[in-house]
Amino acid sequence: MADFTNRREITSLAQLTPVQIEQLRRCGEAYDGEDLSPGQRLPSETSDEESVLHGCELWDVTAEGTPVYEAWFYRVDSGSIFLAGTTEMVAEIIQFGLECSDGDREAELRTAMAKAGI
Repeated sequence: MADFTNRREITSLAQLTPVQIEQLRRCGEAYDGEDLSPGQRLPSETSDEESVLHGCELWDVTAEGTPVYEAWFYRVDSGSIFLAGTTEMVAEIIQFGLECSDGDREAELRTAMAKAGI
């Protein structure tokens, strides 16, 4: 059974690994179709409101203590879920709804999200 753990608010690229920086870029592209730099996706004094992924959080999703997924949540009702340590997006959250092409994975993530109160 999967668990959402290690929630952190992302406000700087310095908090992220190179793979997570690329995940952030892909989150933004999935959200609005724009291929912008990851730095343009985080809030700043001069940021463009439309391109910023406000409220950006990153969670580890673990099974038996081992990271299986990295889950990003942003803009209140959106998110992207990647296989841990990769840039392979396996699920998305669109207007609070989980979308995943793999039924078993979707059930696992949905249960873990409910358990975490997400």
